[in-house]
Amino acid sequence: MKIAFFADSYKPYLSGVTNSAEILVNELRALGHKVYVLAPRYPGHVDSDPDILRFPSFSGGYPKFRLAVPIVRQIPEVDIIHSHSPFQAGLLARFVARRRGIPFVYSFHTLFTKYVHYARFVPQALAKMGIVAYLQGFCRGADQIITPSDLAKRVLRAWRIETPIAVIPSGIELHKYPKDFETTRKTLRHKYGIGEKEKVLLYVGRISKEKNIPFILKAFERLATRDTRLVLVGGGPLKLPRRKDVVLTGEIPYPDILSYYLIGDIFVFSSLTETQGLVLAEAKAAGLPIVALFAGGLVNTVRSGTDGYLVRRSVDVFVEHASRLLDDDALRQKMSQAAREDAREKFSSFTVAKQVETVYNSLIKSKEA
Repeated sequence: MKIAFFADSYKPYLSGVTNSAEILVNELRALGHKVYVLAPRYPGHVDSDPDILRFPSFSGGYPKFRLAVPIVRQIPEVDIIHSHSPFQAGLLARFVARRRGIPFVYSFHTLFTKYVHYARFVPQALAKMGIVAYLQGFCRGADQIITPSDLAKRVLRAWRIETPIAVIPSGIELHKYPKDFETTRKTLRHKYGIGEKEKVLLYVGRISKEKNIPFILKAFERLATRDTRLVLVGGGPLKLPRRKDVVLTGEIPYPDILSYYLIGDIFVFSSLTETQGLVLAEAKAAGLPIVALFAGGLVNTVRSGTDGYLVRRSVDVFVEHASRLLDDDALRQKMSQAAREDAREKFSSFTVAKQVETVYNSLIKSKEA
């Protein structure tokens, strides 16, 4: 089939959403489908893929983020349209789908109400009400919504959005992880001056307010008495204090970033805004047990007590569970194996693409009927 993806951000911009979309594009193409991507233009970036069609764009204020101006000369004839944003590109996607009488799918990747602090001149309560009202109207025009977790589905239902919803996680490309685990681990540890016997607490993601990174730093102050290091992989606007035992790598492009999971012994996460937490699935695929603050969107990703711990929002409790994994090598190895197996079974990008393909086929058949 022929598919059009619409997005308000795409590569080279790095985020969980852009990674998820690009991985799904790759897998659908591998299954034999023609996939076009319509997304913003980024200064200095030249696409080698002729099926990526770019909109004009301008700076969105957030580092490297661009606001799309969804104007394109010609949109290819396709069988289905799938939007990864409800805003500028999403509105054009919905309009084109309606006009052509083809199915329209929307992927709900982000809990937008958790990001209202970026609307600096609007009271947060008012901003949240406005976002919910907007999404209610936007989703009424979709034939199908895809969410990455049960929590995301429950949120939409709580907002009285009645459009059919399929829960399908974002996929991970297992074949892009380094095959030589030990060599990669030693090389990267040497690069950042990390000793072979040091235990590494690893975080991967944006360095931004909504990721609640100061919580991790507070917890690490209590754990730093051990032979440990904290490695934060990612870029973003949040300024963090410099410490000798904390490594800040800066932004690492995909798929190079998959190698960086091999630095770690435990993956730590304190964000409360995730619909799935793609980095947690990526960490599990690398064999890292998780210690994360409990948030509903992570329940589908972390099996607490089996391949990690989801804990309440207490530094004491977080430190207790991280210490347990640091001190007990056998427990850490057991959870590592469980994490790796679950990631390969549940989050394989091929498996995810087949689930999305099934949704597409069902919608197309319904329209034809």
